[in-house]
Amino acid sequence: MGEIKSTLDLVMEKTKNLSLSDEERQGQENKEIESRIRGLLQKFFDQAIKVDKLKSEYQRLQKDYDLSDDAPLIKEICSQIEPGKDNDVLFELLARFKVTDIEGITSVLYEFDDDIKAAARERSKVLSDKLAEVHFISGPAVVPNLEADNAWREQVGEIRAKFEPLLNQAKTNLLTV
Repeated sequence: MGEIKSTLDLVMEKTKNLSLSDEERQGQENKEIESRIRGLLQKFFDQAIKVDKLKSEYQRLQKDYDLSDDAPLIKEICSQIEPGKDNDVLFELLARFKVTDIEGITSVLYEFDDDIKAAARERSKVLSDKLAEVHFISGPAVVPNLEADNAWREQVGEIRAKFEPLLNQAKTNLLTV
């Protein structure tokens, strides 16, 4: 009677003569580097490690993978920067890794915040007027719930869509400096 082989044995048998091309090997290595950097940053955000430990772990990663600069780490930090989010910790991290020319990113984020605030004021006024007109509810204590308003959520999405390409360009500019 024949031997029963596990799935792993079957896979290993079928792939024993296959090898990765240099391009595929480099792609796998890049994914592994990105994954390890993401893990380091997540530990930092979860407050499991401090900045100094993050720096030393990244330096070890640089040695392990023969990385010449901080570009992969800076790229991952930049990927976490989002409009409407508190990005101060990310900017502090960039500063700790000697990235100082963040004006392009911050100006896009400030402009986004200004647009959101102006749109919120306008939408709040419309909703307040509607409450006063339809339900006879008015006064300084009336504060419309923008988050429950579908039109507001749609408008925020449109504003965000307008700023995403600008922010992505600013991030790209930061990485090419």
